[in-house]
Amino acid sequence: MKHACMLLGLCAVASALNIVQTPRLSPARSLAQRCSAPRAVVVDVASTDEFEKALKTAGDSLVVVDYSTSWCGPCKIIAPKFDEFSEKYKDVAFLKVMGDSSPDADKLMRSQGVRALPSFHFWKNEKKLMSISGAKTQALQEAIEEYM
Repeated sequence: MKHACMLLGLCAVASALNIVQTPRLSPARSLAQRCSAPRAVVVDVASTDEFEKALKTAGDSLVVVDYSTSWCGPCKIIAPKFDEFSEKYKDVAFLKVMGDSSPDADKLMRSQGVRALPSFHFWKNEKKLMSISGAKTQALQEAIEEYM
């Protein structure tokens, strides 16, 4: 990131001196936008205690839990969209449980009855409302908007 900002400074100086043409600045601007872009607000949960604490902390806000593993192809495909939703829906808590990250995470996933990956569970007031199995972006977004 430090190098990207330094590159931006050099590009601005070069542009002011008419050393480079404006189109060359386009990639630098893109880098600047990436430097200032908001980070996803997905909280990793690795144990039942963390999970229960997150549900309590959320109060009456919607909580969406993504159950995934590192080896699951569809999980990898939908992960960026889940991150995007966490940026878009600020009043919703987004949790991620990577079932193969630790024995406690695996135990949590099993205790929640997860049998297909990815699975998304929707909670409010510490009560499970519904679940979606599979990398179904549209269904995920519709459920978030319905239960917010």
